[in-house]
Formats: sequence, C-alpha cells, structure tokens
Amino acid sequence: MGLLILGDVHGCFYTLRAMVREHWKPEEDTLILIGDLINKGPHSARAFKYWIKLNEAHPSKVILIRGNHEQWFLDNYRHQSRNKTFLKLCEEFESRALSPKLVAREISLLPLHFENEEVFVSHAGISDAALDPFDISDMHGVLKNRKNLKRLAKIQVIGHNIIDQGKPMFRPSENAWYIDTGAWCKEFLSGLHFNFANSSPRIVQMPRKTKDKPKSV
Repeated sequence: MGLLILGDVHGCFYTLRAMVREHWKPEEDTLILIGDLINKGPHSARAFKYWIKLNEAHPSKVILIRGNHEQWFLDNYRHQSRNKTFLKLCEEFESRALSPKLVAREISLLPLHFENEEVFVSHAGISDAALDPFDISDMHGVLKNRKNLKRLAKIQVIGHNIIDQGKPMFRPSENAWYIDTGAWCKEFLSGLHFNFANSSPRIVQMPRKTKDKPKSV
C-alpha cells in the first residue's frame, strides 16, 4: 500500500478535487493532507466539507494532519474571537451547512503527525530548535516551525514553507521533502506519491484551477 501526500491546500477546493480524482486510488493508497486545508484561498468551506465526504466514503484511508491554520481557527473559536478574518470564515462555513462548533470539534481531533516505518509526516516538521515538537504553542514545533529540520532515520515530509521553484524539493542534509508550492498564491498544488516498492517518491502536481484564484494575494 502506498501514500499520496498533498501539500497545503488553503481553500483551493477545485484544485484539490482535481488532484484527488486524477492521482488518488483509494483501493491502493492512503491519502494524507499535510495541513492548512483552510484559510487564505477562496473555498475553505468546500475544501473542509470535501475532506469530510472523502473520510466518510473511505474510512481509515484519508488523514488530515493539523496545520497552523487549523489551530488558528480552533484557538479563535475557543476564545470567542471577534477577528474579522475568523468571523468571515465562520460565515463561509455556515453558508455550507457547517457550524463553526462542528468544524472546531473536528479540528480538535486531528493528529499532529502521521508516521510509518519509512516516513514521518507533519505540517512543519521536527526541528532541533523545538523544546517539545508536539507542543502546539512551541514556535519551532510541528505546527509552526521555520527552522531547519532534524535529520531523522525516516524521511520527513512537510508543508508550511512555500518552495519558490514551484515543485517539491528534497534536502539530503535533512532527509526531508518540502512539498508546499503555494497553491493559493502561486501556480500548483503539489504532492508526493510513495510506493514503497520503489526507493524514490513520484512528484505529482495540479495547476491551480481558475475558480481557486483569490481576488488578491
């Protein structure tokens, strides 16, 4: 069984759906969304609802890892924030019959990482700079890290840091893949397909769909 790991979606629902339809075979692979499914792009509610639909149709074959933007939503909800961006996002969810309470509850259940014998997948990665990489308040933890990654025996796969060259990048010194190519503000949603019979993953990309282009970036 393989893994299809997709980078930060940020509300680019139409691009995500096209990527999943073209590259995911649920009978063969587990789908992993690396976090930041929501916010910034124009269709956060559609993207979140799509994840719920996929998860219901293919139990145990779809994993959404918590990103810093999911955590941001959860923190704002818990503190009853009046932040304008948060309130606008709540309105968007409600327009798609998703209550902010339900969204917050689902986010609170999301894992901070996925791992098997070959890979360790998180939103921002394990860094030597982290006091506790799984502390959600640690600026160098798996939700928010911007520092270099600790070299693990397993391959790390992360999003969070946009790769300027427009395709996933492997750093041998960190034994890590960076796969966020800025779907919401650049040209592609990107990911990796791991078939563990092969030594190297295959890069997959989907050009950003016109409907996902924000009004301004």
